[in-house]
Amino acid sequence: MILTHRLLALVCLLAPIVLPSFARAELLPRHVVILANAKSPESLGVAHHYAAERNIPTGHIIPLDLPLRDSLTRREYEELVVTPLRHTLEDRKLSSSVRVVVTTYGVPLRVEAPQLSAEERRWLTDAQQLVKTSRTRLEHLKQQFELLVPESSNPQDTSSFPAQDILEAARTAALVSQVNRTWRSTLDQVRQQNGLEAERSSKKLLHLTQQYGGWGIMLQKHTGSEHPPAAPDTPQAAAWRKLLERSSPLWTGLGRRPISSERLLIYRWAERLFGVHGVLELASAEVDLLTYTHAAASLDSELSLLWWDRDLYSVAWRWGNPLFQDLPANQEELPILMVSRLDAPTAELANGLVDKAIHAERHGLRGTAYLDARGLKPKSPNDAYGHYDQSLRDAADLITQQSDYRVVLDNTEKTFSNSGEAPDVALYIGWYRLRAYEDAFTFNPGAIGYHMASAEALTVHDRGERGWCKNSLEHGITATLGSVGEPYLDAFPEPARFAALLLTGRYSLVEIYYLTSRYVSWQMVLFGDPLYNPMKGRSPIPSSTSPPVAPSDRRLSNPQAQLMRAHDLARTRQKQLIALLLQAQQTLTAPSSSSLPISPSTQPAQ
Repeated sequence: MILTHRLLALVCLLAPIVLPSFARAELLPRHVVILANAKSPESLGVAHHYAAERNIPTGHIIPLDLPLRDSLTRREYEELVVTPLRHTLEDRKLSSSVRVVVTTYGVPLRVEAPQLSAEERRWLTDAQQLVKTSRTRLEHLKQQFELLVPESSNPQDTSSFPAQDILEAARTAALVSQVNRTWRSTLDQVRQQNGLEAERSSKKLLHLTQQYGGWGIMLQKHTGSEHPPAAPDTPQAAAWRKLLERSSPLWTGLGRRPISSERLLIYRWAERLFGVHGVLELASAEVDLLTYTHAAASLDSELSLLWWDRDLYSVAWRWGNPLFQDLPANQEELPILMVSRLDAPTAELANGLVDKAIHAERHGLRGTAYLDARGLKPKSPNDAYGHYDQSLRDAADLITQQSDYRVVLDNTEKTFSNSGEAPDVALYIGWYRLRAYEDAFTFNPGAIGYHMASAEALTVHDRGERGWCKNSLEHGITATLGSVGEPYLDAFPEPARFAALLLTGRYSLVEIYYLTSRYVSWQMVLFGDPLYNPMKGRSPIPSSTSPPVAPSDRRLSNPQAQLMRAHDLARTRQKQLIALLLQAQQTLTAPSSSSLPISPSTQPAQ
């Protein structure tokens, strides 16, 4: 059967990268290490069972001395997991070959948010005050821009701040967007004025613009006849341009870590060079780095960044997953490990995840594909619920068109809830009744499925737990995923993406999960044998289809050496920036704003 245009576009989106003609690298047992809790004989038993069934060398089993509970403090995580695991991988010469970490029954499930040090609390208080005052100043500047041409109409801004005020940077971006539109409109209207009125307005606008965007917005160079120079090429202006050119790469990425030295100097020059706008963006990023309200994570997701020290990424929020299929590979970036969990209400059930996966690989994954949508239509490009609901329908169409599986699509608000309503399950993806598992499913050996719902993996061990993950594992599912807290919908793999990669037979379970997951250092956790690939050798997808590059195809080097280079680069960049600013403080004075005309080239920094 021929794909519809929409499904063909979907497949093209999912597979934008053409593989080279030689055979792709395959995820192999030697690429896997297994973590066990040395205090739990059952945990060690699951680790050895998996190693034996998948021919993983016993030297790849790493016992760690861990508490017998679901949660670790951040300090415990760093001291009991990160440090010994790194040392063991280096001692056993595995650091440059391991791509996958398997956590087992008995290994804690969650990592709590860090605790701020006294110094970090001072930085946070300082940054919060800067955000407050800078936001007030920016709102006042917006009013001043509007008053400058009162007889003309500035654009009516109907946008609002994000509904979920989680990140200070998101609220800042919304405000800056509003102010920028007002500034542009005022600039255009002032250019159209004539005579003394134009001269007075231009001087006032220039003064306000300098406050808004600093000398960076006023000293930009443009080429082309329609963009004459924004400022005369005086020696003074040239010196400021030179400072901007030399320092711009050093400002980039400054907000990825708290400003630990020369804070007053850096913020003073942020305002001189980039105005109130620049101070607000930098302080907002610093607030987000130090506000640990949303810094808890699943241990497995945090382990993806094993080779990243805490000051090289934002622990306080979620981190973009470099392995996500839409992103190009960055060979200079520190490696990302793929992590999957062999865990369940009992050790026997955890072992069963391996046994059922191998059974399905040998005999085929049989059964029905169930997709439980709600009939929602996307209302806008940012409508996540509508987008994911459409993805469920796309997945149903894709599986129908590209496989022999029977497909059942429920496109109503009703969920699969009645006993026996969803028998013979091979694949299930759908919405939920929150934290209330409904016993409607009969899972075949090898069955894969997940609910898109919050905190469905809060625990898999408590007897009274009603979440999806614990109960689906107890009822025989082979692979699932969920979150240990509030992940927000876009943290889940999109159903159509997940199903499309599964059908190719080119990727193991853990590769599919990482290719379709947008974030690491976050709430999500994958349960199942990472090497599981039920469609290998049975794929209904034509071999001519060009799939995304698998994580196992990415080059590995020396993580420890990369880590040292990353720290050296960060320290060097900050030292260079401080040296430049100290030198400028001694030698550079601000150019007179009266010498800088408002012209068509005076445009905001992109």
